[in-house]
Amino acid sequence: MPDICTKALTVKTVSSLEKILPTPNTDAPSFADGSCLIGERFSYQIAYIGDSDFHCAGRMKININSDISDRITIYNVECVPVVMAAYQDEYDNGYITRDNAIIPDILAKNDGTIAASATHWRSIWIAVETDDAAPGKHNIEISFSDDDDNVCAKSMFELNIISARLPKQTLMFTQWFYCDCISSYYGLTPLSQEHWEYIEKFVSMAADNGINMLLTPIFTPALDTKVGFERPTVQLIDIDYDGAKYTFGFDKLGRWLDMCRKYGIEYLEIAHLYSQWGAEHTPKIVVRENGAEVKKFGWHTDASSDEYKDFLAQMLTALTGYLKENWDCDKVYFHISDEPHKDHIEYYGELYHFVKPYLTDFKLMDALSDYEIYEKGYIDTPVSATRTIDDFIEHDVDNVWAYYCCGEGKYNLSNRFIAMPSYRNRIMGIQLYKYNIDGFLQWGYNFYYTQLSTKLINPYVCNDAEGGFPGGDAFSVYPGADGPEPSLRLLVFYEGLCDMRALKYLESLVGADKVKALVDKYGEITFREYPRNAEYILNLRREVNAMIEENIK
Repeated sequence: MPDICTKALTVKTVSSLEKILPTPNTDAPSFADGSCLIGERFSYQIAYIGDSDFHCAGRMKININSDISDRITIYNVECVPVVMAAYQDEYDNGYITRDNAIIPDILAKNDGTIAASATHWRSIWIAVETDDAAPGKHNIEISFSDDDDNVCAKSMFELNIISARLPKQTLMFTQWFYCDCISSYYGLTPLSQEHWEYIEKFVSMAADNGINMLLTPIFTPALDTKVGFERPTVQLIDIDYDGAKYTFGFDKLGRWLDMCRKYGIEYLEIAHLYSQWGAEHTPKIVVRENGAEVKKFGWHTDASSDEYKDFLAQMLTALTGYLKENWDCDKVYFHISDEPHKDHIEYYGELYHFVKPYLTDFKLMDALSDYEIYEKGYIDTPVSATRTIDDFIEHDVDNVWAYYCCGEGKYNLSNRFIAMPSYRNRIMGIQLYKYNIDGFLQWGYNFYYTQLSTKLINPYVCNDAEGGFPGGDAFSVYPGADGPEPSLRLLVFYEGLCDMRALKYLESLVGADKVKALVDKYGEITFREYPRNAEYILNLRREVNAMIEENIK
């Protein structure tokens, strides 16, 4: 079904993997039909440009004609300025550009209209929720009309909903969630009622996009903070100290657990027990002592001090007792310190051996890049950077997680930087499936500070933490006026998670060997090697869906 255009407006239906740059021309290929499983969100785009006589005096109205119109949400794809596409020495040829550029990223709720320009292309994002939708082929006609209701253009799309339900996601997935960034950006008192309301909005969007594990701030996370500085206090445990004994209140944590249950968050990720990059210090921990709140622990406290050991012994005993009564222990993960390196091995091991007896019913996980640390037995669940994960795969580690961050900007590694094409984002789902990875971690769901958290930034105009990280590394949602706005990157990664789930479903029908052969049809897929185009992913999903449909009849 070809799109219908007039002199006033030209439209082109394209896949979700295209980034429609604000240029006078586009070579994005047309995308007229697709398929998905029941329960999957299917997305595509409509790119548009006005003709040379179109001066945008008014807006054009959008009209949806489809039997599934009530399941369709339309977003405006808005561009952002990217000043730092990649680190100077950490890039490859797989970027849209490495120069300063304006690139699509924000998905803002559409108000039922568009404003076209004759100077450059723009696009809208069409998201179709298919939960409990009738299987079969559904036509989606989206037309654009002027103030006199004259139709100026039409987009035609056919969506085939396969008569099979997308299986539940088994991958554990976390993007680190920063409650303090929410309170800072919106000017809210931490853990006030209004703050909780905004937290819930951000959690809801996270859960809707495959995040099923939540970083839980039992005390303010000791992450990306300059030595001597501190982040706003967000602490879910109330602590009193009488000079000899600590007592703990868990009402706020209980509210957090209730919120997680409400939005389907299955796993808890307890904030790190020691400071980042070497575990030399303690997190900031506020304690009520002699009727006053004091900063009992922090940069001024040595991590191995007897005082902190005594605190941890009491705190972990109380906390684990509470969690055993209120959550599934198998779904609670603790951290020691983020990203330990080889020169931290012995000290990290000492801390592991200290805390582990208090956590026998729980798992310990940390991001690390050195297999040697895992080999020493100092971590239960290794979270390996994708640039080093081959070491874990070659040693047949059966509980390995993967992560990427600012350091995975070259070697053709998958990542979500704004300046990368979307296929480089979505391919991760196929890679996670092939290597049977247990979980995936990314450090920034909503980090709205500069690097090392020295000040608040406006993510709508600054997406690189003022030169700290490549654009898009620090967050995948924007802080809209009334709550979060998704990035294009968030929804594309979710599509990758759906790819993974569809592959697992097909595996249950035809076996792993056939599915992995299909994945490797055009060359072996690794974390560094895969087809450098969107067509591979789109065609693979077509084949996967067709095989599912064939084998369920």
